Amino acid sequence: MLKKTQIFVEGLSAYRAVDKLVRAGICVCGARKTQKNGVIVEVNSKDVKKVFAILRSSCYNVKKVRYRGFARWKRSALRRVGLLAGAALFLLAVAGAQSRVLRVDVVGSGAYYRDEVLGILSENGVGTLSLPPDGDLLCAQILSLPRVSFCSFRHSGGILTVEVEVSDEAAPLSGEPLYAPVSGTLEELVIVRGEARAAEGDEVEAGQLLVDNAVTRGEEQFVVLVIACARISRPFSAVYRAEGEEEALAQAMLETQELRDIQIRKTQEGWLVEGTELVSAQVNFG
Repeated sequence: MLKKTQIFVEGLSAYRAVDKLVRAGICVCGARKTQKNGVIVEVNSKDVKKVFAILRSSCYNVKKVRYRGFARWKRSALRRVGLLAGAALFLLAVAGAQSRVLRVDVVGSGAYYRDEVLGILSENGVGTLSLPPDGDLLCAQILSLPRVSFCSFRHSGGILTVEVEVSDEAAPLSGEPLYAPVSGTLEELVIVRGEARAAEGDEVEAGQLLVDNAVTRGEEQFVVLVIACARISRPFSAVYRAEGEEEALAQAMLETQELRDIQIRKTQEGWLVEGTELVSAQVNFG
């Protein structure tokens, strides 16, 4: 049945068309009379043009051609090539879209970190129609958020699901920026979230804004949860009435968070302890 074509022949003594085709060397695969002056002849598709030429020159009316088997399917497919191409492109587009990120869902007990998670994704080039991210790399950043104890990524059907779990939901978070607690030199500034308003090495004043919760991206400005810490150094000097050098140093250490470059000497007033004091401040850090 492959590569066969059925031709409807109409005219006086239409059944004689079969003999005429056979005498002309055409292989007739079948013939069926459908009406008084009409017959359907089945020939090889490669002989169709010869059949038309032979029969029309003999005053037969060849009204209809219907393809069979593979030839019929091929002819139909050619007529629908635009539709088939469109369908193929659609399937490719769907498959391609599902391999990209179309939507981000943040789930779990830490779902309230959605804005922070989306911000981390955006900073790493993950957004609509981007490729799925490297989960290990981004998990490390998300785990630095306060109280986050678990993070995982799953991508399926174009949906990127980020699961975030926290260890202590009851502890409140601060929505405040980070300010300098004392005047001195900004020795260290670590920012997970927020926008820096000072740089390491700057001389800062007590109460000065170090990390702002108002973040600007492009022309858009929005408020984020600040996660940052800072260390400020300043000169330290104090006199202690102590029994000895070790007792004076112990008192100095109790009065400071951290003390370095320490020098101790005996004076008329007591033991003079000098050095550099390091004062730390943090917001939602650790």
